[in-house]
Amino acid sequence: MTIDNVTVIIESGALSAREAERYIRKIQRHSKGRTLKRVSFRLADGYLDLRYSFEGLPFERIRRISHDATGERKAV
Repeated sequence: MTIDNVTVIIESGALSAREAERYIRKIQRHSKGRTLKRVSFRLADGYLDLRYSFEGLPFERIRRISHDATGERKAV
């Protein structure tokens, strides 16, 4: 799948195109001046692993964030 000229790969788990687009927008906001080339998503054990790369940079950025399936917000 391609979103905004970014190759999107959903390796495992159920992730909608809308959710993928939200993460892509967030990555683009925080990486001004760079062109996002590819993003892969893997949902497992309550975590969402994101792997993404930019054009012209020889490495991948890897992040692991918690993914709350119920969508509840918690106050601390």
